[in-house]
Amino acid sequence: EMCIRDRRRVRGSAFVAMIRQFRGVSVTRLLLVVVVAGLALWFLAGPSTWVPSTPADSAVDTSLSQLEALLTEMEGKIQSVPRPMPRPSPGNEPSGEETDLNAQLKAAERQIEALAEDEDDQEQDDKEAKEREQKIERDRKQARKMGRNVLAPLNTGCYTCTNRECCCRSVDSRYTIHGPPYFGGSPCVPALPGKKFTSGGVCEPELWATRMDANTMASCEIEEETMEDVVRKQKARAREAVRSAAGSPDLNLMWVTDCQLQLEWSSVLLLWSALNVGQPGDFSRIATGCETAKQRKFVSEAMETVAEIFNAKHRVTVHFAPAHVTDERDGTKGEVYTPYTKAFGVKHYLDNMEAVIKNRVGVILDPDFVFNRPLEYQMDLLDPSQVILAEHTSRTEWRHDVSDGKPVGQLYGLGTGWQSYELEEICGKGSPCTRVSDADAWRYFTMGPPIFMTMGDWRKVAQGWYDYLPVIRRKHKDWMEEMRSYTMSAAHNQQRTSIFAHFMISDKSNSPMDEGWPWIEQNPRLPDVCRSKKALNVKNFPEIDPKTDPYPPILHYCSAYEPEYYEGHYFWSKYQINFGNAQLHGGNILDCDQPLYEDPPLDLLEAQRFDRGNECLGERRQAWMLCQIQYSLNDMLVSFKEKKCAGNYNKQRVAKHTFDPRPSEQDHPRRCRKERPQTRGGTDAGGATRLRGM
Repeated sequence: EMCIRDRRRVRGSAFVAMIRQFRGVSVTRLLLVVVVAGLALWFLAGPSTWVPSTPADSAVDTSLSQLEALLTEMEGKIQSVPRPMPRPSPGNEPSGEETDLNAQLKAAERQIEALAEDEDDQEQDDKEAKEREQKIERDRKQARKMGRNVLAPLNTGCYTCTNRECCCRSVDSRYTIHGPPYFGGSPCVPALPGKKFTSGGVCEPELWATRMDANTMASCEIEEETMEDVVRKQKARAREAVRSAAGSPDLNLMWVTDCQLQLEWSSVLLLWSALNVGQPGDFSRIATGCETAKQRKFVSEAMETVAEIFNAKHRVTVHFAPAHVTDERDGTKGEVYTPYTKAFGVKHYLDNMEAVIKNRVGVILDPDFVFNRPLEYQMDLLDPSQVILAEHTSRTEWRHDVSDGKPVGQLYGLGTGWQSYELEEICGKGSPCTRVSDADAWRYFTMGPPIFMTMGDWRKVAQGWYDYLPVIRRKHKDWMEEMRSYTMSAAHNQQRTSIFAHFMISDKSNSPMDEGWPWIEQNPRLPDVCRSKKALNVKNFPEIDPKTDPYPPILHYCSAYEPEYYEGHYFWSKYQINFGNAQLHGGNILDCDQPLYEDPPLDLLEAQRFDRGNECLGERRQAWMLCQIQYSLNDMLVSFKEKKCAGNYNKQRVAKHTFDPRPSEQDHPRRCRKERPQTRGGTDAGGATRLRGM
C-alpha cells in the first residue's frame, strides 16, 4: 500500500510539472499532453488493478476524481486558446486565459501536496497506534510475569491506588495522556510508610518517582535490611577489617550527599575526575537517607563502576547514614534544612568507622567538585609561585604541613558576620570562639572546602559543627548557617587555618584577583578550553607542568553559567541535569540509553569581550567554566558508560539545556556582547551549535 501511495504522489506531482513545462507551445501539442494525462489519470485512479481497496485508498480515489474533473475543465480551456501561448517576457504579459490556467495549475499542485501530507499523517498515526498496541501487549505480558496487572481502563494512573497492596500489583496505563514522557508500562511504587509523594499520593509510577521524589519512594520487595541494620553491619565490618596507619594513605577525601538518585552523576564525576588526574588517598562517600535497598544498590554500583575503571576498589568506601534534614533541637517543629546532612554525615562516619580510618589527614569536599589536577596540602613542600595566599593570610606562617591545630583551607566569601551571633549561647560561656578578634577572624576563619585537617581534629570539630547548628537556627535561618556552624566549631577548637585562594575557581564575579583566576587569566600559555575541545587537566594536557604553569586543582560548579554569545546566550546548569529537559523521557544521565552532552561552541570564549574595566570579566569566566565542566562531564560519561554498558550506549552528543537566561542588564550587560564575525561563506567562525535570545 505504501509503495502504491508513494507512486501516486510522485506521479501526480510529475503530471503538474509536465503541464507547466508545455506552457507556450502549440495547442496541438498541449492536446497531446492531455491525452497522456488522461492515460496517467486512468493509471492513478485504478487501485483495484494493483492492491485491494482500503478506506485510505477510497479517500485517495475521491480526491483524484475531483482532480480529474478539474483537469478536464482545463483541457477545454486549452482548446479554446486561439493561438500559441508565448512565454511571459517584459512587455508581454500573459492573457487572462493563461493567468486562469496558471491559477488552476497551482490549485491542482496544492491539492496533490495536501493529499500527500494527509496520507503521511494518517500513516504516522497508524504506525504509532500499532506500536502502542504492541507495547501495551508486551507490558501486559511483563506485568503478568511480575505478578502485576496493567491498570484498566486505558490511561489509568498509579495515583488511583490508595494503598501498598494495590500499588505493588499494578502497572501504569497512561499511554496517551499526561506526557511525554508517558508513564504507561511503568510499575507502580509506593511511598515510604507514613509518607506521601510530593504529588500528594501514596502511589506513583516508578519512572516519575525515581526522577522527581526518589527520597520518598519505597520498594515493593520485602526489605531485608533496615537502615539500622545497615549501620550496624558497617560498624561490625569496620571492626573486623581494622587497618594499620602504616598501610593507609596519608589523605582521606570525604564528601557528603543525600540519596537523590538524580544527583548521583555529580558524585560519579567527582570520584572519576579525582582518579583520572591521579589524586592520591582514600575516598569516602558518605550517603545519607538511602532508606531502600534499591537506592543503596544504585549508589554502591555507581561508585564501584568508577573504582573498577581505575583499579581502585580498595581505595573507595561508601558509608550509609540515616537521613538527617530536621533537628528537634532547633525549635522549628520539624522544618526541613538539608545542610544538616553535612555535619551529621561527617560525624556519623567518623563515629562508626573509626577502626578503619587510619589516615593522618582528612579533607572535606563538596559534591560539585571537578578535579583538574591533584590537591597539594603539604604547603612546606611548595614554592611561593605554586600558591595564591588569601588577602589576610600571614606571609610568614603559611609554609607548613597539616598538623594538629594547623589546618589548610580555601578562602570563602562568608566574612566575619558570625561574630555578631549569640556566641556564648552557641559555643558556651568562656569558649575560645567568643574571644576571636576581628583580625584573627579574617586571618584564620574565613575558609571553606576543601579543608584539610588531621583526623583527630576532624573528630573534635565535627562534634561542635553538629551541635552548634541547631542552636544557631533557633534565631538565624540563612542557608549558609551550616558553614557558620563549622567556623564557630573551628574557632572553639582553636584551629588556626592557613587560608589560600588557589585551590579552586567558582566565582563568576568581575574581581580580577578572585580565587585561582589569575593563574588562568594571566598566563597565555594555558589553552582556550573551548577551542581545544577538551578540559584543562593533567590527563588531557600532560605537556603543561603545573609547577611552572599552575592552574587551580578544582572547578566548583556551584552556579549556572550563561555567558553572552553574540546576539544570544549559551547555558549550562547542574540544576537542569536529570531535573530539566536535557534527558530523554525523564531518564537518568548515567543510563546507557541517555545521550551525551552536546559540545559547547568552539568560539564561546573568543565571543567574550575584553575590557579594561573588567566589567565583562564575569562573562568570560562563565564561558571558561562552562566549557571546562561540559567537556569534563562528557569525558566522564564516555568512560563510565564504556564500563557500565560494555560499550553499548547512546553516543549521540545532543543533551542540552533550554531554560531562558535572566533578562537582567546586570547579569547580561549589552556592552559585553560582541558582533558575530563573518567568514567568506557567511557562517560563524567558531562552528557554534545553537543560540538563545533574551
